[in-house]
Amino acid sequence: MLKTFYFTLPKVDLFSKYQHHFLSSYADTTFVRYETDKIQLVDTYLDYHSVLIYRLEAYIAKSCNLPLKTDKSDFHLLYAINAPSPIIIQNSKDEDQIILPSSFGTYTYVPKGKYDIQLHQGYYLVYGLLIDVGFIRAHILSSTSFLHEFRAAGKRDKKKLYQTPIWPIKEMTRFQIQRLEEIFFQYQPDHEYEVIKIMYTLFEIAKQKQFRMYIYVDPHEDLARRVRIAIADQVNQEFSNLSLSSLSLRFNLSHKRLIAIHKQYFKQTLLQYLHHLLIIKAKEKLTLYTVSETAMYCGYSEVSSFSDFFFKKVGMRPSTYQQKILKRKK
Repeated sequence: MLKTFYFTLPKVDLFSKYQHHFLSSYADTTFVRYETDKIQLVDTYLDYHSVLIYRLEAYIAKSCNLPLKTDKSDFHLLYAINAPSPIIIQNSKDEDQIILPSSFGTYTYVPKGKYDIQLHQGYYLVYGLLIDVGFIRAHILSSTSFLHEFRAAGKRDKKKLYQTPIWPIKEMTRFQIQRLEEIFFQYQPDHEYEVIKIMYTLFEIAKQKQFRMYIYVDPHEDLARRVRIAIADQVNQEFSNLSLSSLSLRFNLSHKRLIAIHKQYFKQTLLQYLHHLLIIKAKEKLTLYTVSETAMYCGYSEVSSFSDFFFKKVGMRPSTYQQKILKRKK
């Protein structure tokens, strides 16, 4: 099927300077580069008649809106394999929008028109399937399926963006997308059957799982969880030296905003969560190492500072805690 969407950016043969290592192109695909002072974008796609398979890569030097234009209304199955922040596609004329968090997929109805895609600094990798809606069997869109709304989406309001809840497949979806990447971007006539078979599989699995395995992920909650993972990853290193303020640069949000989002979902400030993890680590290390070594493992250059921190949180000095633990073990 024809590609009916494109980005209204300057096309280039080569990027003026490489800010990111983009994935390789394929001989049988259409491969287009776009570049501005804020965006480097690579659009790779291949036509399989009933399905258009595409891969979008972008390096964003500074937060901006990526302009998108569509020539006709279409149905897309989108997978955000990598995204530093949720991808927001918004109608240029109103507040109508769809949101795609990182590491999730969604099925979307995108009408003919002009849109802005809100992107923050960082690297994005999105796989997409532009699908002929007639290709999807009618019973998949039955009234018991969460895809039911799509049958009437175009009739109800042809100018309104619409998306399913987050696509209810995770690991299996990633496996299917890897097959699309590894096999179907290198076109061979007999692949047509395989593409159709995988399309049916994706919709059948989603139909079976739908709400049974579906948990809606709020983009802000997803961000709060990713911040917690970043803190935990740093604390679990042998020698922790975490600056919470550096997280605001990593997630492209103000430190105050990060604290507010995290506290909204986990009822803790970032500092409280960091201290909670450090105490767990300190107690673990004190069973194996000296107080001085434990202080270094926890990111304290001064043993006295570590001792004061531990006393404030536990109610006893680390040396006292260590003696109790060792005595209990004996």
